[in-house]
Amino acid sequence: MSLPPEDRSVLVADKWWSKLPRPAYRNLKRVPVTDEWFEVYLVGRDTYIIYEPGQYEEAISTLVIGGARATLIDTGCGIGNIGKVVDEITDLPVFVVNTHAHNDHIADNHRFKEIWMLDHPWSVEAQKGLPNSEMAHLVAKGMVWKPLPKGFVKEKYVVPPFKVAHFFRDGEEIDLGGRILEVIHTPGHTPDSCCFLDRDHRLLFTGDMFYTGGIYTYLNGGDIPTFVKSYRKMLTYYDAFDRLMPSHNEPYVEKELLKQVLKAVEDVAAGKGKYVEGKDMGIPIKKYDFGRFSIVARAP
Repeated sequence: MSLPPEDRSVLVADKWWSKLPRPAYRNLKRVPVTDEWFEVYLVGRDTYIIYEPGQYEEAISTLVIGGARATLIDTGCGIGNIGKVVDEITDLPVFVVNTHAHNDHIADNHRFKEIWMLDHPWSVEAQKGLPNSEMAHLVAKGMVWKPLPKGFVKEKYVVPPFKVAHFFRDGEEIDLGGRILEVIHTPGHTPDSCCFLDRDHRLLFTGDMFYTGGIYTYLNGGDIPTFVKSYRKMLTYYDAFDRLMPSHNEPYVEKELLKQVLKAVEDVAAGKGKYVEGKDMGIPIKKYDFGRFSIVARAP
């Protein structure tokens, strides 16, 4: 998702948390867990989302359970202990697969013995972890509205180093025992961005390539032409899934929005559409609003 706005006081004034809970959660079954930082919901058969609504990114990690083992797609912001939550949901062995190496997706990787990432230089670099200077903004003023977990210390907030056990490749099948996730390399948000296709459950786990809200096309390693190419690739699988499973904001989203996003970003690339100018971390941007989502591009 995005880095936080340069002027974080805007978030306080807007009270982004006042829009919560999002309507999408009303029809999902909530699963009780002891850690109050997280909300857990059952989404279809053997698929649980672990949601962090107390922080601006509203990160969603997804636990996908197979017959022999389970995988956790991303590990969130690292503010709460997602490992304990996973242990309350399943007794099966669990390993992590990351959609990409942004800090709000890998922060709790260190809590797991087995990590899988795309075979890419960004994944190799990510293993080093991140210092407090790269994480402190996630808990800065305006970024958090819920009480931070007991024992959490802002000054010690880092991504600890972790070790990747397996580097997967585009097209590889991840077998959980009667349930398979197919890797689809989809650069554009970042060079290492991936989606995971579950043909049996008809789900496409999209990471940050799609979510409702502001879709960023200009962050480090991202660009619109690559983004468009990856969206066209994702749509070649359109008949193989019914729902989208993003890593932020709302889960279990109707797949028709993928086509709308592609049309929108193609129009943006062609210089069409109305936009609002602004800044993100000092970078001039253009924000094109399309209702359920927006396209955020770098201004010339």
